[in-house]
Amino acid sequence: MVQKSSAIVRFIGKREEDAQQLSWLLSNTAHPHFSLEHINDLQEFLNKGSSREGDVILLDVTQDAECQFEMMTVLHQKMTNSPIVVLTGDDEEIGREAIRRGAQDYLVKAQLTTDSMSRSLHNAVQRHEIHRRDAQAAPLLDSATAVLNRLPIGVILVTADSKILFFNGKAKSYLEKADGLVVGPDRICRATLPGENKALSKLLSETLSPSTENKSEAEFAISLTRMENDSPLNIMVAPIGTGVAGKGAVLFVSDPAEPVELSVESICGLYGLTPAEGRLALGLTNGHTLDDLAVKWGVSMHTVRSQLRQVFRKTDTSRQSEVVKLILTGPAALQASSVL
Repeated sequence: MVQKSSAIVRFIGKREEDAQQLSWLLSNTAHPHFSLEHINDLQEFLNKGSSREGDVILLDVTQDAECQFEMMTVLHQKMTNSPIVVLTGDDEEIGREAIRRGAQDYLVKAQLTTDSMSRSLHNAVQRHEIHRRDAQAAPLLDSATAVLNRLPIGVILVTADSKILFFNGKAKSYLEKADGLVVGPDRICRATLPGENKALSKLLSETLSPSTENKSEAEFAISLTRMENDSPLNIMVAPIGTGVAGKGAVLFVSDPAEPVELSVESICGLYGLTPAEGRLALGLTNGHTLDDLAVKWGVSMHTVRSQLRQVFRKTDTSRQSEVVKLILTGPAALQASSVL
């Protein structure tokens, strides 16, 4: 966040001597520099609609706090760009109540110093900006979640230590059944059988390891036994995330008894694949191995691997899990539905 070099503090209060004291204290601030504007007539001020991003409202609540809190509500509605700090008497509980009602901070009149005011006002500007950005991002996050919930396959995002960050609606239905794949109170993603859980943990660890360059794609997929269902849950894992956000993994969870019906024509059109290559990409998306597909189609493994190399080349990928991730996060998946 870029720190502003100056900002106007609009003091809303009746006492001129308070405004003079505040102005003197603020005159000694260095960076950012705050200047004071005394507002006697709140209604006239609101009618002007005078507010700049980063300016601060300093509201005096030393008298008739409840009435001033009502005023604070009006200020929130009329001046969305301005953080609000309240000035209290010696009752800090009033300040805490102001924060509960939406103020960014409070100052105790008897404890005012230049440093405490500067720090409080600066922090208020930063908190307000963060809250505003969160509010602006919320609709985008809701839209992204809605898209992931439309996917016909389970998607689970986990941290490097297997803690779940997000799961879509389809993954939720698998996790709630706690058959094959479960999540505990610690938010750790686990397989229900101990042996398979150990294999899943190893799989997640190796997916994020720098030494995975020469591993075969089969080592990044696993089938988890379900006690109440004849078919297993197929899991394909792909790494995601870099930099300061840290690394994690995405688990694509599918039920081979509920294959996903995507349009092969759409996949081919989007990625420039031949019908055979599109059929292969769809087969991988449904959790099938190359061996399964070769047997199902009555072709040699050489043919299937040759088609896979073309899929990699045309989609700029190098692993089966990357192909699956590409298709499931692309336009073709949004129109998909379960065959059964």
